[in-house]
Amino acid sequence: MVPVVLASALLMAALPVRVESEDCPSSFQIEGMLAAMLPPLPDGARPDRARVKRRAIGLRIELSQADGSVIAERLVEKDGSCTELAELAAVVIASWESDVHPEFVRPHVEPTPAPVAAIPMAQRPTPAAWDAAAGAVLSYSRSLAAGGVLALTWIPWGRGFGLHFSAAVDTARTVDLEGGQARWRRWTGSAELDWRLARIPLDFHGGLVLGWLTASGAGFSKDNLSSVSFSPAASLGVRLPWWVTRSLAMWVDLAGLYWTRSQIVYAEPTGHEQDLPHFQGVASAGLAFGQVATIR
Repeated sequence: MVPVVLASALLMAALPVRVESEDCPSSFQIEGMLAAMLPPLPDGARPDRARVKRRAIGLRIELSQADGSVIAERLVEKDGSCTELAELAAVVIASWESDVHPEFVRPHVEPTPAPVAAIPMAQRPTPAAWDAAAGAVLSYSRSLAAGGVLALTWIPWGRGFGLHFSAAVDTARTVDLEGGQARWRRWTGSAELDWRLARIPLDFHGGLVLGWLTASGAGFSKDNLSSVSFSPAASLGVRLPWWVTRSLAMWVDLAGLYWTRSQIVYAEPTGHEQDLPHFQGVASAGLAFGQVATIR
């Protein structure tokens, strides 16, 4: 028994690739299967490194050279036992090693690669990412107000440029005027460009916001008048979703808006007026349903 274990350990020590993995599948399981697929490391050569991590939606595999440069990486959407995942990881790594190092191919042996490795990673199209979200809003514009928001995000290539649309409303704020108060709120709709990072679904968005301002008097001795007004704004924000499952995510968003048009509430006949603030800070959070792209 001891000689067999010792022989296996020596065989894995001479592998042309060393594996770093968590408990399931373990690096020992993967290297044991690679020993049957790859020849020993040539004298004087430095082994490549493979990192294997188990994710909620599959198995992430990355292969890099000894100097740290990445050869290939992939997220395989498959679940199974530790042994099945170890075999899958070994086949993918062996296929990559055979492509990069033809000298690693055993003579007269043609292992059948797994379907997931049949096409090089860089040539596989990335599916579109999208989500429809709803959440609560807390905004500051000289005073705090709560509200709600609906949003739609679409990234046609799974990362990079996309589009972000939203519609939101705040509860009414009050401004003191001579003889009474003015209550005002904004209904907003936005159309923005979105930029999603490649590694994580972190979105930066910015663009045009249209606001519909409603204002009405309260507490005046005579008529309490009301009015509506439109104004554009520029927005810039960052949004981070956390995907609980492959189709459901929790998200938070921080954004700033600048209203370009001056809007004033005033009391008649005294003429006392207040200029509404131009800047508005917005923090929102909620749930989203959609599809996150497989990030390679």
